[in-house]
Amino acid sequence: MGKIRKTIWPSIALLVLGATGLAGCEAKSPPAAQGEVRIGVLLVANGSKSLTWVGMIRDLAEAVKEPVLAEPGIKSVRLAFIEEASPDIASEMKAFDTDNIDEVIVVPLFIAQESTRMNVHLQFLTGMRSEAKTIKQLQNEGFEIYYPRARVAMTPALNQSEVLKKNVLRRIEALRGDDSGEDMAVLLVGYGDQVFGQQMEEMMEGIGRYLKIKTEIDTVAYAFCGNLTDYSGAPVVEAINEVLELEREVLVVPVLLGVDEMMQRNTIQAAVNAVETSSKVRYEQDAVLPDARVNEWVLEKVREAAQRIQDAGGKTVPAPTRFCEPDC
Repeated sequence: MGKIRKTIWPSIALLVLGATGLAGCEAKSPPAAQGEVRIGVLLVANGSKSLTWVGMIRDLAEAVKEPVLAEPGIKSVRLAFIEEASPDIASEMKAFDTDNIDEVIVVPLFIAQESTRMNVHLQFLTGMRSEAKTIKQLQNEGFEIYYPRARVAMTPALNQSEVLKKNVLRRIEALRGDDSGEDMAVLLVGYGDQVFGQQMEEMMEGIGRYLKIKTEIDTVAYAFCGNLTDYSGAPVVEAINEVLELEREVLVVPVLLGVDEMMQRNTIQAAVNAVETSSKVRYEQDAVLPDARVNEWVLEKVREAAQRIQDAGGKTVPAPTRFCEPDC
């Protein structure tokens, strides 16, 4: 008989991202010397109706503002949201043009690199891509499209670093406490993406492999909720019941950027409460933020991108031609 495999990957879906806008985060700088490259940094989050969620993003932006502005060539730091909060991306891109910014570094405050938000909304709304069909669709959805004079570059999302894995590990250890974890399971809960579902699953599986190496926990599962499942907690309930058939307890950890009451309380907590053996479930209504490592990650990505701009000669390098259909 072979050993029972204790890693579960339920075909259930859930994932969350976040966004916010930071007006007044820009810095007024003295006129640039001739030939000096003026770099702007745009932090972008998804946005939420939750004041708690938005506040956590704004706190991050305020914490990194001064260190980012201390980097050579960086003249302005701004925060924007894709939806549900202000300011939006178009208004901040216009502000960069007003400040005569030559290069804009977009730092996506997103969990996943491969997502609709990253590959559609963010790339088109910052002017990095221009296709008539998609632009018309975004405009019909109420988004303003503005192409800045500045050249735009984008840094990776959180899952492209070890920061996200270490964050999840830290929160699991806090839930586990002094217990060994040998008879525990972990359930990771994310937001989900209809288009990039496979990539979301691969991200969760990667976190799961990391946890199995770093802890004594053998059973790791994931579930998605959020818009993908109409904010239903049913997938979470199903996943909890599945892992409790193998382990004595389960630790439920949201892989979400900030705390949104719709997700952490009304969806995940409600799902935990609906489990008949909820006493065997450990759950905190927390999120990736706040985390000093995330702040450091933002600064690191900005430094790397700014260095690439300087190495390339900054604005002495002509901006790439943007191809766009006449009606876009």
